[in-house]
Amino acid sequence: MFKALHQRLAPSNYYALDADLILVEKIPPATVYVVAHLEFKMGAEPVTFTQAVYFNQLVSAPLPWRVPVYIIRAREPYDMPPTGMTRLSYDYCRHARETHRFDVVEYLYADWKPEPPRVGVATIAEDIGWRDLVEWERELRRARRAQLAPYIDAGWQTRHETTQLQMVRVG
Repeated sequence: MFKALHQRLAPSNYYALDADLILVEKIPPATVYVVAHLEFKMGAEPVTFTQAVYFNQLVSAPLPWRVPVYIIRAREPYDMPPTGMTRLSYDYCRHARETHRFDVVEYLYADWKPEPPRVGVATIAEDIGWRDLVEWERELRRARRAQLAPYIDAGWQTRHETTQLQMVRVG
C-alpha cells in the first residue's frame, strides 16, 4: 500500500522500487552480510526501469560490496493462497511444495533505456520446485561465504566489541 501511495502522491519523477527478498547471512558470533537479492517474477513479467537501475548498481559494485541478483520466475500455473488468508495453512504449503515450479537466472546487466529494459541474464536452473530452490539457496550461501572469506577474515562486516557505547542524539 505504501508503494502504491508513493507512486500516486509523490512527483512522477520520484522513482522508487520495493525489494522482494534479500538473503542475509549471519556467522556467529559477529559477522553479517548480504548474500543476494532475489527478485520474484510471475510468468513473463519484465524487469522494470527502476529495477534495472538498482540491479546494475548492485552487480557492478566491487567486492566485497557487490551483491548478486537472481530472478526467480514462477511458471504457470502458480496458485496463490486464497484471498483473505492471514497465515499460510499447512494445506497450502503442502500444495505449493508439490506444484510450484520456477526458473532461476542470474541478472548480469541491463540497458535501462528501452521500455522494458533489455536484460542480460545467465540461466541457473529451469523448471525446479521448492526442494531444488532451497538446495540452490544453500549452495549460493556456501559459495558467497567462500567468496567473501578473505574480506571477513580481514574484519569486514564484523562487529567489534567496544568498551563504551557511544550514543548520538539527533535533534
